[in-house]
Amino acid sequence: MKIKFYGTGAGGGIPEIFCNCRVCEYARNHGGKEIRSRTQAVIDGCLGLEFPVDTFAHTAYGRLDMRKVKHILITHAHEDHFMPSQAISRPQGIDEICFYASKESGQGLQQLLERIESQYRSGKRKKTCSYKVSLHTLEPGRTYDINGYQVTPLRARHSEVLNALLYIVRKDGKSVFWGFDTGRFYEEVLDFIKNSKERFDLVVLDCTLKENEQITDTHMDLGWCREMREKLSHMGAVTEDTKVMVSHIGHLVECTHEELCQRAARYGMEVAYDGMEVEI
Repeated sequence: MKIKFYGTGAGGGIPEIFCNCRVCEYARNHGGKEIRSRTQAVIDGCLGLEFPVDTFAHTAYGRLDMRKVKHILITHAHEDHFMPSQAISRPQGIDEICFYASKESGQGLQQLLERIESQYRSGKRKKTCSYKVSLHTLEPGRTYDINGYQVTPLRARHSEVLNALLYIVRKDGKSVFWGFDTGRFYEEVLDFIKNSKERFDLVVLDCTLKENEQITDTHMDLGWCREMREKLSHMGAVTEDTKVMVSHIGHLVECTHEELCQRAARYGMEVAYDGMEVEI
């Protein structure tokens, strides 16, 4: 598998637009890996993870080719992860795009599609292309075949109202765990991983908060990332060959990219950045 990170930032990105903190000022002055747009990744150029408000920017400036990404996994319906209105397009030569989410997180898109279809029927809106947007509801703990990938959603400790999800993605003997947005994993998640005898090649963890200052239990800091890594290691899901990375990084971490790299390295973890490519 080849994974490309188009965005690695938390909800406000870095620099946050109104912020004067040291990290945001450093990012404005230095650019490069210090700039973090909202979280989005693509596997093998065809399976997407998230469809955030920054998808257009990733397309225009990050060389993201959404015409090839026909299947998109959504963790939850916060706009830094899912912006349904962007799916309503008038493309030429593209037939369908499929979104996968929990029932709760898919409601916004479902309502939008129903409203547009009603406008078509009433004549208030004219259909200008055959492009179709479809929504597929996922249930935690079940495994689905999505475009040749085996995908298992699990319950995230984030938004119960939106039934936020984590994802295990497998193909050709490789396995990836997407562990954001979430706080410490629920025991049911750890039990599932243990009982299924998962052996991950790549683990990506949420690192939104400053170390040892957990202002919410629905995101993680570097310490909680270390704790989750150790739990996965103890059950054999993470081995010495597993690449463990942190992403969904907020300015509340209070670290530049290099500073965070140095801290994460102490715990055997790497730091993702916008535009990074990983092959497993």
